[in-house]
Amino acid sequence: MTLHYLDVMFMDSVYKLNGERSISAVYHLFKGKKSSQTIQDASLFELSTYFGCYPGFTREQMNRSALKLEDKHYIRRKTDETFIITDTGQHMLNQHFTEKPMPAYFHGAKFHDKAKMLWMRLSLLVQVLSHYMAGSTHYVPIQRDVSVQSWTKSFLKQHQQKNKLSQDLHQELERLLERLSDQEALLFIYSLTSNDRIGRTYQQMAEWMKEDVWYVYVLFWNVLHYFIQSAQKGEAPILQQLIGDLEFKRVLTTSTHKTLELVQKGFDIDQIAHIRSLKKATIEDHIVELSIHEPNFSIDPYVSLEEQRSIHAVARELQTNKMKLIKETLEHPFTYFQIRLALTRMVKANG
Repeated sequence: MTLHYLDVMFMDSVYKLNGERSISAVYHLFKGKKSSQTIQDASLFELSTYFGCYPGFTREQMNRSALKLEDKHYIRRKTDETFIITDTGQHMLNQHFTEKPMPAYFHGAKFHDKAKMLWMRLSLLVQVLSHYMAGSTHYVPIQRDVSVQSWTKSFLKQHQQKNKLSQDLHQELERLLERLSDQEALLFIYSLTSNDRIGRTYQQMAEWMKEDVWYVYVLFWNVLHYFIQSAQKGEAPILQQLIGDLEFKRVLTTSTHKTLELVQKGFDIDQIAHIRSLKKATIEDHIVELSIHEPNFSIDPYVSLEEQRSIHAVARELQTNKMKLIKETLEHPFTYFQIRLALTRMVKANG
């Protein structure tokens, strides 16, 4: 059984979770489930890169990957639902990432949903401009999403000089792609549909490049993530227009936003739980989420600096993020909520 890049990413996730979460946590992570637990896991176990990396991930694929890695003795069961990596697996993981490192610009938590929208708009825009420049008016839009088609029509109305827009976009993309590898540049270019060519699928590109289809998939999205970062830096003015209306708020659930508003008004956890008719534990989940994604959010009212230092010291000594073990080892009584807050802040500081 051939080991694919998806299996390597799965194995890396198992390694970082270190048996402290079930493999279902990896499933939710890859799909980009916007639950407090998955968002916290992504941060706590330094797996944010993989958050939402493959929205189409299925439990069948997860189980197949786990079985394959177990058969090869790269991972072993700790319990029915948890796995840990073996020494052989650790060696293989290092070898795989040495040969094919995770692409530099790829970051699921920050860019996966925005990259999807950028691709839909950009691919349709390229198709429309390509046909316009060739004098062709009859074609089937590569993107069927009505909102994407509507956005593209509106964008083109703002740019009456389509010849200039086409030339400027071509130069902008060419300049950006020159900074990437030839493999990435070719992958992106041949994925585009023009007046004389249909864009290739991941599978077709993988066969053409004699490359693992999952590595091709990651490389493709790495290009889009790089485009977004370039646009945010002001290095790609046209691409910036394509994503300018998209919100780049941190990955917060809607419910957490509501809790943040009440925290900012000075309400404590019990008061917020009462106002929102939610369990105290749910509000605590929101507070942990805020500590991860809001740079200026202070956790000091919930766990003091001195208490944070005590928790960090025990976590480092035990070399674990396992809260039960940390709680049992700490000299003074701490709640799981306080430990979670301190651990997420420690990971954030180290990252």
